[in-house]
Amino acid sequence: MRTMEKQKGVAAIVVALSFLAVGGMIQLSVEGTRMIQEQHRLADAAEAATLAVAISNRKNSEASDALARSYLETYMPNIDINTVKVLRTEGNEEVDGNKLYYVQYEVEADASFDSWFNFSDHSSTELESRRVGNDAMARTHMLPSDLDLVFVADFSGSMNSPWNGKSQLQHLKDQVNIISSDLLSSTATSAGYAHRIGFVPYNLRTQESINGDRRCITQLEYEPIEVTTKYQYWNGYRWVWRDQDHLIPFESIDWKTWGEKSSSEVRNCADESNYCSGFMTQQEAKAIRKVFSSAGGNWPDAHSYVDIDISALNWNVSKISAEHLHPVSSKSGSNLFSNGMCGGSENFFTIPLSLQKPSIDSMSASGGTSVYQGLIRGAQVLAEGRSTIGDTEQLEKYNERAQMLLILSDGKEDPFTETFSELVEKGLCTNIRQHFSDHDSPLYIGVIGINFNASGQTGFKNCADEIIDVSNSQDLLDKIQELIQKGAATNGVSRLYDKNS
Repeated sequence: MRTMEKQKGVAAIVVALSFLAVGGMIQLSVEGTRMIQEQHRLADAAEAATLAVAISNRKNSEASDALARSYLETYMPNIDINTVKVLRTEGNEEVDGNKLYYVQYEVEADASFDSWFNFSDHSSTELESRRVGNDAMARTHMLPSDLDLVFVADFSGSMNSPWNGKSQLQHLKDQVNIISSDLLSSTATSAGYAHRIGFVPYNLRTQESINGDRRCITQLEYEPIEVTTKYQYWNGYRWVWRDQDHLIPFESIDWKTWGEKSSSEVRNCADESNYCSGFMTQQEAKAIRKVFSSAGGNWPDAHSYVDIDISALNWNVSKISAEHLHPVSSKSGSNLFSNGMCGGSENFFTIPLSLQKPSIDSMSASGGTSVYQGLIRGAQVLAEGRSTIGDTEQLEKYNERAQMLLILSDGKEDPFTETFSELVEKGLCTNIRQHFSDHDSPLYIGVIGINFNASGQTGFKNCADEIIDVSNSQDLLDKIQELIQKGAATNGVSRLYDKNS
């Protein structure tokens, strides 16, 4: 009997241990199945997020990361998504005999979730962390489209510097001519393209023709100028002098007519009203001298008198019709002003968007550098491409056109080094982009630094989609074409690919 009882006890222990083993196996089986399911769901979520960011195709990494996170959290609402990283690369690939520019995306993330079972003695659940990933990548091939391209070209005096056997200016002209001929060629036309090209040269200002005169154009808004004059009044006993303050609106000054005067005439009028003749007033003469003093030379666009906020906001309100703001670009018409702006050896003018190749061979460069004048005028020229659009169908076709500003510069801002970066900081480039937001693809702003580190300039970095510094003239054409290829491309079809294939 004792033997039987012992055997029964052993059997009970064996059965109990068997239950533990079976339970463990069940636990492992359930947990393993769940882990496989979760892994598949994680992979599916990452795949969906990858395709979503590829279709969105945003250059802003924070926006792409946020979009990917949104997809992952929507796909897996009961799992905590920790870090999300979208990897974006660009390249070229031949598709059906055509070389196409593409953008490629991959999504990586860390996800945490509660384990159903725990082999420790501390709690029934524990937090597991797992990387969200799969072998998929999404690639969007950018399809070529009709292009509105405006070259914003530096025509400051430094562009006359030699560079590999020619002046920098001549290299710029050569490459612009080659690219224009290619984009507007009969081959492109036969293929169904209707590209348009504009050209906006600048130094301290841009230039336009107004009533037969070439004018030195500003597109900025300005702050009023505070000046003080003296006047006499009878106090009942004797005549005494008193100060009188004036607030002179910059735009009320006839800069065209004042520009014909000499510095001594302005100085004499400012010092003594008896020397003011004709249209001249002492208040305006003092205001002009105060602006020049702030500018460090006889230039009207002193940084301290530029209304940065309003200039950035009203970039598309053209000032060309305000003729009195713009001196004649000749020696006599710009007699008052220092060298570097107008009236020197420069010979250039704005060319609006056209199906014809811009004629730039006879243009010459001189003066200082204010890229913001060129950028604002270039954006206006681009926007003017819409003015001829009539019916809805034409408007839809216009919105399908790619829009591009390509800035070509060889140096820093001179003499006003702060204006451009502050305009960008106050939203100039953002406002320009917003104007073209109804197009199928966003406005593309590219910068080519001609023998110059443009990528090191804050204003360019915060404004442009891409900056390329060119130190060898042989590379200039290739780099311009590279940026145009990107700027002329619109979003095509996005597809998933296996990274391992």
